[in-house]
Amino acid sequence: MTANQAGGCLPNPRQMLLLRAALSRGPEGVAAWERWGRDGGLDHLDDGSFRLLPLVGANLSAQGYQGPHSNRLKGVRRQAWSQNQVLFSQVRPLLEALHAAGTPVLLMKGAALAFQVYPDAGCRPMRDIDILVPPADARELWEKLEAAGWRPLYWRPRALSQSFFRFRHAMDFEAPSGGRVDLHWHALNLCCHSSADQMFWEHSQPLEFLGLPLRTCTPAAHLFGICVHGIVWSETPPIRWIADSILLLRRFPALDWELLVEASLSLDVVPYVRRALEFLLSEFDAPVPAEVLTTLSGAAVSASTAAGFARDSDPFAARSAWQDLLPFYARWRRSLGGASPVYHAAGFVRHLEYAFGYESAWGLARHLTRSAFRRLAGRRP
Repeated sequence: MTANQAGGCLPNPRQMLLLRAALSRGPEGVAAWERWGRDGGLDHLDDGSFRLLPLVGANLSAQGYQGPHSNRLKGVRRQAWSQNQVLFSQVRPLLEALHAAGTPVLLMKGAALAFQVYPDAGCRPMRDIDILVPPADARELWEKLEAAGWRPLYWRPRALSQSFFRFRHAMDFEAPSGGRVDLHWHALNLCCHSSADQMFWEHSQPLEFLGLPLRTCTPAAHLFGICVHGIVWSETPPIRWIADSILLLRRFPALDWELLVEASLSLDVVPYVRRALEFLLSEFDAPVPAEVLTTLSGAAVSASTAAGFARDSDPFAARSAWQDLLPFYARWRRSLGGASPVYHAAGFVRHLEYAFGYESAWGLARHLTRSAFRRLAGRRP
């Protein structure tokens, strides 16, 4: 991989410097930026780091910093602000229509955070707007989007079956105008069940979006979602989730930690949340209560969830076929919401079909067979 393609799970040393330039106040932030620049930061800029530059510019500007690249930072920030305004205007008609129809909608992730915790909407670049709707409304909304010319990206099943909306959590759509919406009917890809969605819907808060009265989830639910989604390997280096978390905690330091811990335990995602919070505390002195980490550290973790976290944090590590299968089992088991896996065993096959983008057991079988042969060929001396 080239520098622009290298993914990961946590920031590398150079990315850490840029994060400190974006988040540290006073001389530490300026020193981190100047060291990052001396190390050739602008000459070896990965996608994740580029997304952080508008926030770096805002942080340094607030401290009165003027340096050789200050104008470039201002330009990147203006560009991000302009692109976001275009995206907002492209998606606003859809949100207006949903609001007028009385469809419950939660604004999630980047767009919500941009208006709540970032200095301005230009400091948080985004390629789409994430919205959450109830599963019962997802199929009808999907059909209306397609009728209006929106197209689903990546993969579309031939039939929008009930099982599809049960085992998948979201789909990206692109409008004819170019605007993108990440349509969620479940809040988390790890937990496709109403019990996981409940914490996002309950006690939701009002949020104005370009004059449109919408709602978003509580700070605790937001941080929970950031941790679960952020602390995994990604082709785009994982940087922005850290900025999202730190700015959220600065804005809402007294969030409902009890709710976050309860969700981590009940949904069996403790390794994800614990690792993310440990990192935020150790590297950025985030105000994470000691009792939160104590509780998470002492919690029992299922074998399938442990295997899932290991795979999500390092997908290229050598592992057996069984170890590769366990993470999918963990996600499927969570989708049952506590129901017996024994009585719903047939659903695991359907879950795998949708996970790999197939609509038949035969297609899935061919895929798994090819994977097995590649695995065996790789082990030959």
